[in-house]
Amino acid sequence: MAEALEKFVKPIPIMQWLVVVVLSAHVVTAESALEASDALLLILALLGTNAILLYGLPKLIAPSSIPATLVIVDTLLVPGMLYVTGTSGTDIFVVYFGIIMIAGAAGNLKRALILASITCTAYFGYSLFLYMTQHKAMAIGTLLIRLPFLLVMTLFYGALAEFAQHERAHRERLVHDAMHDELTGMPNRRHLLGTLSRALEEAKRFDCPLSCAVIDVDHFKYINDTYGHDMGDLVLKDYASILTVQSRGYDLAGRMGGDEFIWILPRVEKDGALAAAERLREAVEQFQFGHESRVLKLTTSIGLTTYVPDKASNPTPAQILKVADLALYTAKREGRNRVAHLPLLDSKAPVSESVPAQHT
Repeated sequence: MAEALEKFVKPIPIMQWLVVVVLSAHVVTAESALEASDALLLILALLGTNAILLYGLPKLIAPSSIPATLVIVDTLLVPGMLYVTGTSGTDIFVVYFGIIMIAGAAGNLKRALILASITCTAYFGYSLFLYMTQHKAMAIGTLLIRLPFLLVMTLFYGALAEFAQHERAHRERLVHDAMHDELTGMPNRRHLLGTLSRALEEAKRFDCPLSCAVIDVDHFKYINDTYGHDMGDLVLKDYASILTVQSRGYDLAGRMGGDEFIWILPRVEKDGALAAAERLREAVEQFQFGHESRVLKLTTSIGLTTYVPDKASNPTPAQILKVADLALYTAKREGRNRVAHLPLLDSKAPVSESVPAQHT
């Protein structure tokens, strides 16, 4: 169990014991046909079974599965106890299922307790109303048991609902972290490769183009060596922000590693990809990187390739990235701060098409 969830799991056994204690008190005070000896045996069985459940379950199942197991057990146990004690036809049986709905709807222990307090007050007011209008008094002992029963059960189910929410958020965070770069927050290599593979399959299926760019920051090693890695990290974060702004909603841009970025442009032909890459290059050239005490003017090189269904038979994502990387190498060889495009053809010697920077 992750440390982030441990604080939500630790109180759950205590909650379970409170549930069992309240149920045991209900067995004692219930106006049922149970003999004293039978009631005692039932309470001992209840306590013993609960002890085995709480201390035996961790050895059999994962800690994260215990709350869900207890929910199932108690959802069956409480109605069963009410049935055995002959109180399943009373108002408390209805209120019990109301508690489950309240706690589930609240999804938070604090809100569940507030709602439970309101429920208990309403229940007490209802008992008082019956006494005043119908002279139908409820035994004080019964009332004093039922109110804690309502509070404890709400406490239990509210805690489990809160745990479920935190567990779900924790899992979503783990999935997000596994698919995103820690420094920039952009999709990482795994996410990019998976998306490129799916985008390529879609392009083949629907007979549409797909462009892909491999990008890096010019002279990034010099920045790290001269100004330090903190400045390098800041440059990468700023660059990621620019690339994100330049991307369309259905594009995917991410960081492959170091200063290398990938930009996947579904349904974009060569001319559209060159225009988008040129806008990115100009945005980087005009941006002031760094911070107030140290402003840097940087440039970027971009390598592009485009899958066109009738010109390339069956390329793989790795082949697309390789051609785009060759295009990036071409852009750097021709002087950096430019966009180069290599067509994705079946021929072994693709021809470079580069767009030099327009200096004014």
